[in-house]
Amino acid sequence: MLKQIGSLFTPSLLWGLFALSVPGTSPADERIGVSCADCAKYSGAYSIENTTGVTIYYSYRWGDQHPWKQMALPSGRVETHSYPLGENPSARVPTPFVRFDYIAGDHRYTPREYRMSFYSVGYAGYGARVNTAQPKRYFFKFSPDGRTLDLLAR
Repeated sequence: MLKQIGSLFTPSLLWGLFALSVPGTSPADERIGVSCADCAKYSGAYSIENTTGVTIYYSYRWGDQHPWKQMALPSGRVETHSYPLGENPSARVPTPFVRFDYIAGDHRYTPREYRMSFYSVGYAGYGARVNTAQPKRYFFKFSPDGRTLDLLAR
């Protein structure tokens, strides 16, 4: 049926001809669709560093409709909080809040609440665009007399 002319019909060529004759293996049968495996993916993010020497307990949430989440941040650690933005680094998201007991050692809870700012961070997607942004950075710090705690931006 096939006449060999020199080494024209190599094993790989024969295998390729066989594959084209099997249903579902031709290039026309290939399923083509839209994939977002390499699309941009951003988050709004801020980070809090604890430089106080003691564990700081605080609560955080994104917007007025989300519940408060409790956090214990050991000294020397940084915690990053984020909210998905999808493919749009400028997407609108709920405002983040942080609250904590700002008077130390009085055995009462005296809350201080802050509206936080954040930066858009994440993967810019396929291509030459690069997003090198880092989360908006904050840190806890006690007053010089050690009685009050504050959250400051870097």
